[in-house]
Amino acid sequence: MAGLLPARPCCQLSELLGIYFGSRARLIKRSSDPGQAAYFSLLRNAVGHMEAKYQPVKTRKRMSFFIELALPPGLAPAFTQSAARALPDAACDRKAMLRGLFLGCGSVNSPSARYHLEFVAPTSSWATGISDVAESVGAKAGIMERSGQHVVYFKEGDAIVRLLSLMGASRAVMEFENVRVVREVSGEVNRRLNFETANIGKTIGSGLRQAAAIERLEAMGRLEQLPPALREMARWRRANPQLNLGELAGRMKLSKSAVNHRLRRLQSLAEPNGETGSPNGARRSA
Repeated sequence: MAGLLPARPCCQLSELLGIYFGSRARLIKRSSDPGQAAYFSLLRNAVGHMEAKYQPVKTRKRMSFFIELALPPGLAPAFTQSAARALPDAACDRKAMLRGLFLGCGSVNSPSARYHLEFVAPTSSWATGISDVAESVGAKAGIMERSGQHVVYFKEGDAIVRLLSLMGASRAVMEFENVRVVREVSGEVNRRLNFETANIGKTIGSGLRQAAAIERLEAMGRLEQLPPALREMARWRRANPQLNLGELAGRMKLSKSAVNHRLRRLQSLAEPNGETGSPNGARRSA
C-alpha cells in the first residue's frame, strides 16, 4: 500500500496530510530558511517534486526513518488545520487521507489469529473523524482510550476487508479473504464435530442407562413377567445400546414416541420404588 501514488495532486496532498497527522509530525521554522518543513517517522515517497532528506534511527526493537520534506510555498497552512477542517469532502480525497492515516498510525492483525484493525489517532477529534469516514463506507467502528491515546478499532472481518479495499491494499485483501475462508470452514467443521460428538455421547449414555435398567429388571426376576411388547423392547435395547430413538424405531418398525414410551416404562419399573409390574398395569402402559 505504501507503494501507491495517487494520480491527482489533490489526492496526493490528502494522503500526505493523512501521513502527517497520523504520524504526529510537526512543522518547523529555520532561521536560514523562511520556508517550513515536515518531519515524518515513516519512509514514504509522497509527492514527486518535494525534496526529501532521510535520517535512519535505529533502536533495540526496530529501525525508524525520519523524513524531512521541504514544503512548496503556500502549502504550509494545510498542515495546521484541525481534524474537522482537514477531512476533505471529495470521496477520492477522503480515501487517500484514510490511506495516509493508516500508514501513519494504523495497523492490522494477521487474520489467522484474530480480526483486528486499528488507528491510534493523534487526538480525540481525529478519532471521531476516522470513525465517521469508515462508517460512511459501511465499516462499523469502535473508539476506546488506551494508555491515554484514542484508538479507533474494527473487529468484523467484513469491515476490515472493506477498509483494506478502500485504501488500495488489494493483495492484503486477497490474503485476508483466503485465511478467513479457511478459518470459517474450520470453525464450521469443528462446530459440527462437537455437535455430533455431543449427540453421540448423549445417545450412548441414554442407551447404556436403559440397558442397565433392563439388567436390573432381569436380576430382580421381573423381566419375564412383563408384557410381550416390553420384553421385545428390552431385547432390542440390550442388543443395540448405541442406537438413538429414531434408529431403534426404524429397525423395530415402530414410531419414535412408542419406543420412547416403552423405554421410559422399563426404566420406571427398574427403580427401587418402581411399580410391582402387575400384568394389568404393565399392559396398560405398553
